[in-house]
Amino acid sequence: MKRIMNWLVPKEEKFFELLAKQSENALKAAEELKEFVRDYEKSSRSERKSKSNSMKSIERKGDEIAHEIMEKLDTTFITPIDKEDIHRMTVLLDDVVDLIDTATLRFVILGIERIDNHIIKLVSVTHQSVEELNKAVADLKKLKHVKEHYVKIHSLENEADEVYYNALSELFHFFKNPIDIIKYKEVYELLEGVTDKCEDVANVIESIVIKHA
Repeated sequence: MKRIMNWLVPKEEKFFELLAKQSENALKAAEELKEFVRDYEKSSRSERKSKSNSMKSIERKGDEIAHEIMEKLDTTFITPIDKEDIHRMTVLLDDVVDLIDTATLRFVILGIERIDNHIIKLVSVTHQSVEELNKAVADLKKLKHVKEHYVKIHSLENEADEVYYNALSELFHFFKNPIDIIKYKEVYELLEGVTDKCEDVANVIESIVIKHA
């Protein structure tokens, strides 16, 4: 009972709010990526660059939120959850947005012209992973329904691995142009990497739940 009361009456509520704000920003980035890929083939190069610039704005906002959390950590003596966990989550959530931003920019820089089924699947799984992550962070304060979210994130990461390996197999078996192989391999890796980062955040959340069970 004491542990439950300590959790429900945290020393500093603001951290939950800021982490939720950061995960919401990550979800916005994932949604923008999904839209970017959906419209990609019918967009002009200038339109693609414009959308990439919009993603950069989301990435900058993520940096600002992360900086705010770090500053608050430095000036707060007692936090509702371990400082190390807050710090780790902040860094990883920022990494999620950074990877999405990088992936978006790579489409433009590498001159990707064809959106294949592997990219569509990876972007879909990426969006689902970040969506579950956002729900997990939102539920973290009350520790309700959190487990179902991080379990789902683990499952989605496995799904992304499978899509990624199939994509690489097809790439090396059927693509003849080495430049195309390099381009698509990098895009696949970045998209799959987002789900890895989501799983890293899920692992931190799982650890928090275990500590406060």
